[in-house]
Amino acid sequence: MPQSHSAAPAPRHPLAAVRCALSAVFAACCLLACSPARALDNANVASPEEAPEVRETQPFITSISILNANDRAVRVKLIDSSCTCTQLELGDHFILPGGRTKLDVTVPSKDRSGPQSVHVSLFLSDPDYQPIEVDVLWKVRACVQVDAIAPGTDPRERPADKAWQDIYRYVVEERPDEPNRLRKRIRLSCPPGEVPEGGLKVQGIDYDGKLWAFTTTEQDNGSILVTAKAKDDKADLPEGEFIEKAVIRTNHPDKPVIELQFNSFITKDAGRRAADPQGPQK
Repeated sequence: MPQSHSAAPAPRHPLAAVRCALSAVFAACCLLACSPARALDNANVASPEEAPEVRETQPFITSISILNANDRAVRVKLIDSSCTCTQLELGDHFILPGGRTKLDVTVPSKDRSGPQSVHVSLFLSDPDYQPIEVDVLWKVRACVQVDAIAPGTDPRERPADKAWQDIYRYVVEERPDEPNRLRKRIRLSCPPGEVPEGGLKVQGIDYDGKLWAFTTTEQDNGSILVTAKAKDDKADLPEGEFIEKAVIRTNHPDKPVIELQFNSFITKDAGRRAADPQGPQK
């Protein structure tokens, strides 16, 4: 008997193949769109650009999902933060493999401005595992920005370097016979939305220390330059260590006082001694 043969399938039209491929892509996109978004692990935002903003008068509060990416359960034995002022509360110190807990974070915003960050390390009881690292990012809108102005720079402009911003403590070490070198410049300014009616004003500076005298200058862009220098730049400075406070009174309703600390070391050896990194720090 003659063997029977099944008929060969008819060739597919090229357009049919294209339609099939597009349908597969569309189905995949729908699947991705319908699936839940992956939780953000061990950070409150994905990038600094997404960081939320609070005013200087408000603490920053957030809750962060903490993931145990290890293949075994872990126990958190110690929590360390890059800022000692940070309040931390961990939901559960025992985390299952692939499990989560939450870390509640509260950081004060007083005397801060611009982008901020705090790094938190969760140290585990098992020494074979690395700490779980956590990043906290936010922004602060200051009521009054307080910046140190470096020698030779324009006092009308806010320093671009973050190291010169939000400076409330000033340290100097000078010789008693060089009172002209005792000098600091402080710039006060308000960011957009914080300028009080009539512009920022200094209403007075309270200081009862021995070394410094203060003058204020209103600048053409609305900022204020506060210059601190020796009370008498013709006479020798008294020797010793001086820890003094100056209080600047402003017309800003939410920051009426600004406290500055001046740590001054007046000694004949100033500038002559090499710093000993192993010795006691002042």
